[in-house]
Amino acid sequence: MKKFLQLLVIGDYYLAALLLVWAGVSKITSPGVGDLLESLLAQNIISLKQLVFISRWKPPLEIAFGFAALSGIQAAFLARVTGLIYLFYTLLLILVSEGYLLLPIDCGCFGGGSPTPVYLLILRNFFIALPLFFFPRNHGHFNRPHLLFSQN
Repeated sequence: MKKFLQLLVIGDYYLAALLLVWAGVSKITSPGVGDLLESLLAQNIISLKQLVFISRWKPPLEIAFGFAALSGIQAAFLARVTGLIYLFYTLLLILVSEGYLLLPIDCGCFGGGSPTPVYLLILRNFFIALPLFFFPRNHGHFNRPHLLFSQN
């Protein structure tokens, strides 16, 4: 059972990293702001300058961060930071929805897409983020994630 749980954590690590790369590439190939950023702007949580800055720099940062996580450099640290990123996205979804969990929102995560109810986006992000906090500690600067469990 322990090996199975370890496999799930490692699989989740790679899934989260690949989703970051995919999200960044999707935003570059299909540019747009998405309902999430538009709603943050409409609620005066961010300014227009911040919206432009986020729209311009978020995709390349997601791609770079995703590839860094896939490379295995500081895997334990990047697993936890990736988990925090997904939880931050979840917090933004909760702020935008204002408690209306059935409200359909196009989060803009993967470029332009069809709106999804907020509660599904929250569950998705939560179930991606949670296992990342159970990733094992670092055993050096460069670790391939599947070897971390065998070093314990």
